[in-house]
Amino acid sequence: MSKFETLLIAALVGLCAVPPGSGSSYAAEPPGPAAAPTTVGLRAGDWLVHGRLVGMIPTERTSRIDPIGGRVDTPAAILPDFDLSYFLTDHVSVSGQAGPVRNRPVIRGSLVGDVAVGSIWNAVVSSVVRYHFLPDAAFNPHLGVGVSAMMPISVDPAPGIPTFKVASLICPVLQVGFDYHLTGNWFANAMVKYVFVPPQTYEIAGMKANTDLNMVIVGAGLGYRF
Repeated sequence: MSKFETLLIAALVGLCAVPPGSGSSYAAEPPGPAAAPTTVGLRAGDWLVHGRLVGMIPTERTSRIDPIGGRVDTPAAILPDFDLSYFLTDHVSVSGQAGPVRNRPVIRGSLVGDVAVGSIWNAVVSSVVRYHFLPDAAFNPHLGVGVSAMMPISVDPAPGIPTFKVASLICPVLQVGFDYHLTGNWFANAMVKYVFVPPQTYEIAGMKANTDLNMVIVGAGLGYRF
């Protein structure tokens, strides 16, 4: 047997000894980890920010104005609204929000006709503790209770009305609403909030106006979880 034939036989024996599939160039790559599925519900540790458009509707209004009579009318208003929530548990979250709110009270039906009082800007800070009934579901209703503080930051009297003062208020709050999972980390949101506003007294140019009202706040918008 020639030297060439010996080398050829040795090469063939070496190839046959290689286990199938052991070649590094053709080895199959191990499958990578599967992407984590997006969580539908809201769970402990989640942060959720809401952006809404809300309508503020005064209700149960009563007032008395001495000595000219009439009533104090606080018009309804449409405002943007934002809050931030943190889920302490799957069922319980706490939310907070802060921002300015403007009121424009008007005296109507008095002995001197309708009188614009002016523009009142309040800084509003509120917090609500919510109980979420269905944390694992796409539709997750909630019930909440909290408190809202309103502190006047600017009082701009109408023409002919002297400067007057407005007291700060602490208001209990009840809230119902829901979050609905849309896709990814996005949620639709709607809520109704009832604010128990304590009675207020305005003293303007020798007149004393006593007002008592509550506020219904209705809103809808979007939420984002992060």
